[in-house]
Amino acid sequence: MKKFWPFLLLLLPVVLALVLPRLIGGGNGEPVLAVPCADPLKGCQVPFSKGAAEVRFMSAPLPLKPFELLVKAPDASQVAADFAMQDMNMGRNRYTLQRGTDGAWHGNIVLPVCVSGASRWIMTLELDGVQRQILFVVNKQ
Repeated sequence: MKKFWPFLLLLLPVVLALVLPRLIGGGNGEPVLAVPCADPLKGCQVPFSKGAAEVRFMSAPLPLKPFELLVKAPDASQVAADFAMQDMNMGRNRYTLQRGTDGAWHGNIVLPVCVSGASRWIMTLELDGVQRQILFVVNKQ
């Protein structure tokens, strides 16, 4: 049995290299794709395996000011969004969106304030367990 331990220790990094990307990728074995969104008020198309989802902020996102998030993904059965600052841990800011009578998914979002004044954000959009990262900037006002 002692002869197998070195072999197992050498095999562990290989197994982690194969399994870890699937765990981090948000389920379904797909990698987390990052999509820049230059103007979330105009909306952005975010590719998913079932087709593109349209993501749009209904008003300008400002820290501690509620804004509505609209996601058009007609084939989705569950939609959630998690907001984080780029290169900074702001804690968990996860929202479960609700399907409206218009068929779109809606959520009322409040971004936390950042004492550093940073403005680069990542929204991790999750549709039925598959995640995409949407990169956007909050203009300070």
